[in-house]
Amino acid sequence: MIYKDIPKVQYAVIGGSGTWACEFPEDIGLDKVTVLERNMEFETPFGKTMPFKLCRIDGSMTIDGKERIFLTVPFHGWHGLEPYNTPSEQVFWVFKEAGVKNIIVEGSGGGVNHLLDPGDIIIPTDFIDFTKRRSHISAFTNKILRMKDPLCPALHSILYKNAKEEYKRVFQRGVYATSEAPRFESATEIQFYNHAGADIVGHTMIPEVYLSRAIGACYAGLYIVSNHAEGLVTNWKGSSIFDWYRECALPIGRIMIKSIAQIPAEKNCECLSYRTDVPDRITNRIKNN
Repeated sequence: MIYKDIPKVQYAVIGGSGTWACEFPEDIGLDKVTVLERNMEFETPFGKTMPFKLCRIDGSMTIDGKERIFLTVPFHGWHGLEPYNTPSEQVFWVFKEAGVKNIIVEGSGGGVNHLLDPGDIIIPTDFIDFTKRRSHISAFTNKILRMKDPLCPALHSILYKNAKEEYKRVFQRGVYATSEAPRFESATEIQFYNHAGADIVGHTMIPEVYLSRAIGACYAGLYIVSNHAEGLVTNWKGSSIFDWYRECALPIGRIMIKSIAQIPAEKNCECLSYRTDVPDRITNRIKNN
């Protein structure tokens, strides 16, 4: 159903393959979490969105005793296996209009670092963009965006704390390389990513990470290692990733809910300071050329 009015909220969860095998948040089993609205579609300058849900966390679960209302969208808002219909721009246009200030995301990826095994959790601290997609930053902001601490340290620490309660092997540092969907990478590409400093490779952090900064929101993500990246081992089967998705859906869903509940009203981060205004004289000169 198309909704004309976008609800005002400060929190959002972007669902990915980590909760692919469940209905989030209904299946998580936390009775203090309720779905207020379902099947909320919105028209944006980039097209119609995938259905959102509007959810509520009771104040008895939160860090300050106040309820949390949040928006969530599954599968990163993608309409299919390829992101070329600007789904991220649709999602972040909604977030901008809603006034979202805190975004947490979950997903999966291939382990590029030899220390990572399938089933491990990694909460990245940086990224490398190997995509070729067009940037739509100017549709969201005229500011210059620095990518210092692109994954909010405050949200990162909350995700890490809650992940440690669900998983034994959680890596709190790492670099996420974003490659082009929908195909996986070749062994030579993985060697290249490894030499570039990547620990995990996936398809979704770009453009989410910079669109978050563009709209003035903090962003952090948690990812399950679903497979060894190509060339690291020779005996893994593509279908095995779905076994991990089925196994991780509920614990990752719990991590997302608990993390939203623990985000303080005032965070100790400098994410917004990494947005720089362009002087008017420069803007005017560009417009006149």
